Amino acid sequence: MLVHPHGRTLDEAEHVWLAWVTDNASDVHGNAHRAVLGAFGKPVVLGALTAAIVIGLAEPAAGPAEDLARSMSTGWPSIRLSGTVVPGDTLTAESRFGVVERDPSGRWGGVTRTITGRDQRGRVVVTIEETARMVRARASSR
Repeated sequence: MLVHPHGRTLDEAEHVWLAWVTDNASDVHGNAHRAVLGAFGKPVVLGALTAAIVIGLAEPAAGPAEDLARSMSTGWPSIRLSGTVVPGDTLTAESRFGVVERDPSGRWGGVTRTITGRDQRGRVVVTIEETARMVRARASSR
């Protein structure tokens, strides 16, 4: 497991801005006066923003640049939101890697990464399954 070194605290404005630009009219995200009456007592951060921030936190420490240049992300087959995030929460990320397939020639392999996002209390708030194809570096001609 790789624990990524940085965290990110979400503020009041950024989730309201994303709700506004995506035309998400739900009061639970953008209407603080109505959200206070709801189950969480305050606005809830959009799940898309939670996932995006956790993915971003996982990227800087995913590996050396030369290794990243040899990979092609093939997508996120699964994003599972499992906890509520509210303004003021701080998110962190950790990654687990696995090999799922390999070309018989050994030139490429399929890799999975599970990115887990946690809040400041250590609760899992999002789990992202990512797949990529890694290409082995060519031998140097020096």
